[in-house]
Amino acid sequence: MDRQYVLRCSGVSELALLVDDLGRAERFYVDTLGLPVVERWEAATWVMAGDRTRIGLWLVGVKPLAGERGGRHVHFALHVNEPDLDGLVQHLERAGYHVHVENFSDGRGSAAYVTDPDGHVVEFWTWDVAGHLDSAAASGRR
Repeated sequence: MDRQYVLRCSGVSELALLVDDLGRAERFYVDTLGLPVVERWEAATWVMAGDRTRIGLWLVGVKPLAGERGGRHVHFALHVNEPDLDGLVQHLERAGYHVHVENFSDGRGSAAYVTDPDGHVVEFWTWDVAGHLDSAAASGRR
């Protein structure tokens, strides 16, 4: 397939999650995970994940933007460095969360999954997804 246009982006700028209780959600993302709050609205809190992605914790019932359908996300993944994963898992377990860990046999690192208080699955993955671009370039798909 010949592409006439290729989107050039450096990652995900923001991800919005619907939450039932803004305070409870903020306690998980800020107090448990240590993500910094960068903005607060009447019915939303924005935290930063890394230096390029902000996560919006939006209280259920907030008026949708630009015709959004609303609903729940299945899961999202945050990249973490391999040496940091064990400490993160131990921290989450000490905080009372069940963590599921997978070690991928195909060389794509390890992942730990935890469910936040609103049922969103947060994945912490050690593989840098930029590897997809390396594979695509090597196979001529890019």
